[in-house]
Amino acid sequence: MVEPVTKYAMENIIVNSCALLLLVFLRMQHKSVKNSFVLDQKLFVVMLDLAMVQCFIEAFTNLWDKERIFVSLINNAEIGVAIDCGINMFLNVIYFSINLIFGYVWCLYAVYRMFGSPRRVKRYAKIISFPVITALASVWTTPFTGWVFTVKENNEYSREWLWVLPAVATIAYVIFGVAYIYSNRKRINKYMIMPIALIISPIFIGAIVQALLPGTAIIAMVVTISLVGLYATTQSESAYIDRLSGVYNRRYLDDYLTGLNEDERNKKIGKTITGIMLDMDKFKQINDNFGHHIGDDAISQVGKILRENLGKMNFAARYGGDEFIIITPMLDSDSIEALMQKLTDAANANNDSGEYPYELSFSYGYAQFTVGKEKDSDGFMKRMDDNMYQYKVAKKARWAAEGKITKQEEATTTSK
Repeated sequence: MVEPVTKYAMENIIVNSCALLLLVFLRMQHKSVKNSFVLDQKLFVVMLDLAMVQCFIEAFTNLWDKERIFVSLINNAEIGVAIDCGINMFLNVIYFSINLIFGYVWCLYAVYRMFGSPRRVKRYAKIISFPVITALASVWTTPFTGWVFTVKENNEYSREWLWVLPAVATIAYVIFGVAYIYSNRKRINKYMIMPIALIISPIFIGAIVQALLPGTAIIAMVVTISLVGLYATTQSESAYIDRLSGVYNRRYLDDYLTGLNEDERNKKIGKTITGIMLDMDKFKQINDNFGHHIGDDAISQVGKILRENLGKMNFAARYGGDEFIIITPMLDSDSIEALMQKLTDAANANNDSGEYPYELSFSYGYAQFTVGKEKDSDGFMKRMDDNMYQYKVAKKARWAAEGKITKQEEATTTSK
């Protein structure tokens, strides 16, 4: 006769089942992530899958540890004990492995979210792989060595001397992620820091609690809380962030200018800002000669340049197509030209790297907007556009006189 499940085990199953339902819901929202440039979504799905298995194992490892299911079901006690111990051992091996892999994947997610670079993720994937490989090796050999944990004949789980290795490796990934975010905080926008920083707080607390209090099964629960929080934050962010470039979108720009113009305090003090319209040179040739996926990559690189070089006082939005708007409190032309030179230097460094089949360069025009002097921002946008067009015409004439040809133009000539 099967003994009734203990109250603790039942509570554990209920809590983890509720967490599992939440994770299944989130997983259904991401069931068709196929585009190559959404690496963060793919990594998020991996974390969801790991967390779902984690919830299941956390409930049933506890159940097998306390209930000895097959001993009650099978008349042969020796076989029942062997099956129960084997299942308990297997579930714990998987559980330790998932905790390690989750920390590793989270670090890669943080790297991509901060810089949007698959190349950087690939490089870091190799650099930080040693701890997870070493710890996984210790866990997977534990059924033969008993170094990390043991499952005794009465099916009772206990930690052994090497349990600290996977625990330290998991916490090390958390610490690495936090340190990486902190060390690069000045190079990216704040909206990117918060979602990836918030997720790790409950996970870190849960890891410490479980390390100090053996048998406390809370990792899956805190991971679920973190993933739900991350999902809510990123969904809110997606309303205002351009997916391709990583800078703000047209909606945010419109809301910002509308709010600025309707604020009575701004009207009273006559707040003035400068807007810079930036247009990518020869962008059509990139799409025509190399394909739209390469054109998407070029826009992504421009977004990266803007994010890394504008600083806290300025922000950029993708206006549409290959046009971007920079909003800055700078009012004097020398400061604005210095900022544009900084962006041009960054684009030239990108070109000189030899990693891309195209060249990045910008034409730009800027204008000022004083709150209260205009009913809306249409005139502001038109002045920027007109000035940018004049700059582009002059630049085109200068390039023609110099005989300058971009890589994308050379590809057009070759194809003909």
